[in-house]
Amino acid sequence: MKRWSLIIFTVLLIVNCAPELPPTIGRPRKIVLLTNYQSIIKEQIKSILEQEIYTVQPEPEFLVRYEPLEKFNAFVKFHLIFLVGTISEEPIATLINQKNEQIKNDTFGLFSLSEPWAKNQKVLVFATTKPEFLNQGLKRYAPRIRKTFQDYLLAYMTHITYERGYDKKMTKQLIDKYNYSLKVPYGFKLNTKYEADNFIYLVAHNPDRSIFLYSDPQEISLDPLHLIAYRDSLTKYFYDGDFVYKPFTRAETTLFNGILAIKLIGVWQNEIENIGGPFIAYCFNYNQRFYFIDGSLFNPGKRKLDNLNQLDAILRTFTFTTDL
Repeated sequence: MKRWSLIIFTVLLIVNCAPELPPTIGRPRKIVLLTNYQSIIKEQIKSILEQEIYTVQPEPEFLVRYEPLEKFNAFVKFHLIFLVGTISEEPIATLINQKNEQIKNDTFGLFSLSEPWAKNQKVLVFATTKPEFLNQGLKRYAPRIRKTFQDYLLAYMTHITYERGYDKKMTKQLIDKYNYSLKVPYGFKLNTKYEADNFIYLVAHNPDRSIFLYSDPQEISLDPLHLIAYRDSLTKYFYDGDFVYKPFTRAETTLFNGILAIKLIGVWQNEIENIGGPFIAYCFNYNQRFYFIDGSLFNPGKRKLDNLNQLDAILRTFTFTTDL
């Protein structure tokens, strides 16, 4: 205990005495999972953090790298760190020292740290009293674990997308003409060819990305199958025949900037041009209108999930002028 207390104290002292926190390293989607129980928890972790997202080829939502707890010092600068173990193991024992009694009473606990050792860093610590309770506790906290890392990734992608600012002129144009706002990154061009049909879209290249914003003057059902068919009806006309490939597409209920919404994430195809790629969309009713906000990507031969996450960050900047 004394050895680990000294090590962690030294790490914190170096960080706190520095003029500013050091930058994080590694890929933002990579989670370094420090544990001595990889074989026990691997399947549970896979179901929580490594769900496959089809971007034509499947990609795990997060990339999990397992390391033993004793290697803690080697990974203190990574973006995402997840420590999993018992309250008697170091460095967990030292990190949650004041929470030991709480965990003994509750059997397990989950604790979050923001930027403890590096900039833009998120650390989760899951601890239990005995190894046999690990999977039970991870299952209990699964939604919170996944959302914590998802929220981090969204914030990180938003930060790097708008680090140089955004196109204020185009954003103001959306506000003035359509009564909603979207922070348009530099490089996107606005096409208003179909604005009479309440459909506008933005495009950018390298890689090819497209965002469309559509509204209907009446509310519609948020049934996922209906929404997929609705998207097909829009893209058949406005996107020259694109359609959703249902086996690789899923839907989930979520909050989109405080509004109850259905999130669609999956794959689009176009048989005429023999192309396809991933898309992400949010569908919701607001003030007696229906809104469909969608981002799609075409980047053949390349991994696509990071670009899709960046599109998600852009979509999430959507807001109504009444909320500005």
